[in-house]
Amino acid sequence: MKVVRLCLVVCLVLMSASCSLKTNWDLVGKWQNEDGKETIEFTRNGMINLTNDGVSLTCNYKFSDPKHMEIHVGSLGTFVMKVTVSGGTLTMTDAGGKVAKYKRAK
Repeated sequence: MKVVRLCLVVCLVLMSASCSLKTNWDLVGKWQNEDGKETIEFTRNGMINLTNDGVSLTCNYKFSDPKHMEIHVGSLGTFVMKVTVSGGTLTMTDAGGKVAKYKRAK
């Protein structure tokens, strides 16, 4: 009986972990800002490549919870963004409420 309980607990933990990682899985890839000037690419290893008007920046990111991402930009500090992915649209909202929308690049 203890083995059955343990298996149930392990299954529940794995199911909840897979749900919390869904945003991260959907995020990986290249995105283009709606104005077409900025691109942002998320890699599986926690890196972001930002390109805007020919200037590129590479930094690290991680999820603090399923909806909030921390972006570490070296000496500039850490920025927390609310992130949602719906279909082919990525929406990022900063702490001040400014919203940026991106479409998945082809």
